[in-house]
Amino acid sequence: MFGYQIPRDYEEAMELDRKNGNIKWKEAIDLELKQIDDYQTFRDVSKAELNTKGQITNAPEGYKKIRVHLVFAVKHDGRHKARLVADFHLTRNTTEGAYSGEVSLQSLCIVMFLSELNALKLWGADIGNAYLEAFTEEKIFRVAGPEFGNRKGHILIISKALYGLRTSGARWHDKLFDVMRDMGFSPSKNDPDIWMRPSKDGDVYEYIAVYVDDLAIVAQDPAEICQVLRDKFKFKLKEMAPWNTIWVVAIGDILMVL
Repeated sequence: MFGYQIPRDYEEAMELDRKNGNIKWKEAIDLELKQIDDYQTFRDVSKAELNTKGQITNAPEGYKKIRVHLVFAVKHDGRHKARLVADFHLTRNTTEGAYSGEVSLQSLCIVMFLSELNALKLWGADIGNAYLEAFTEEKIFRVAGPEFGNRKGHILIISKALYGLRTSGARWHDKLFDVMRDMGFSPSKNDPDIWMRPSKDGDVYEYIAVYVDDLAIVAQDPAEICQVLRDKFKFKLKEMAPWNTIWVVAIGDILMVL
C-alpha cells in the first residue's frame, strides 16, 4: 500500500518497526488504543484465571468471549493507521437492522438544490469514531492481548459499539436518532436519513443528510449546529467546512460533479 508493507497483526507490526528503525506502527496502535480508552470502550473486570485446560474460570456470567484484532493501513500522505475491530462472526446473530443510515444519492442532490434555492449555507462534517459514541447491548468480553501493555491477560467487557460487532451500526443509528430529535429535527418521510426542521425565522426548512458518520448540513448557520454537536453532545467533529457550490448530476449509477 503506497510502497509500505502492511502488517497482519500486532506482532508483525512490532517486527516491521524493528526492521525499519522507527516506531510508526507502535504510534498508530497507541493512538488507536488511547482513543478507545477515551471513549471508555472497555470495562476492566480482573485478570483472567485459567484452569489446567486453558479455560477461563472467572468469566463474567452471561457474557460470551470473542476476539478482536487490529487492522492496519497507510494513508496517501504516509500516515500509519490502526483500527481495533471485533470478530463479528463470534457474536450472536440478530434479526434487527444491523446497519447505520445511508442517505440516497437522489436525496442528497435534492438537499443540495434546496441550499441554493433557499439561499442556505452548505457545510460538510465528519463525526470521529462515531460508533464509539453509542453503547452496545451485546454481552461480550475479550481477553486483552500484548498491545494493551500492563492490561495483557485481563478480562475486558466491551461496553461501546465497537467496530465489527453485528449491531454497532444500529446502535450508532439509534444514538444519532436521539440527538437529532433533541435538536428539533425530524426524519423525512421519503428518506429517513434526511433530517429537517423549520429555521429560526420559520421561512424555510433546514436539513442534515446523514451517510453513516458524514453529515451534509444545509442551514442558515451550520456553524451553530456543529457547535451544539460538539459542546452539548461531545461529538468529535472533523473536516467542518463549507462545501463549494457545485452541480451534481446523476445518470443511472454514474455521479458527475460539474
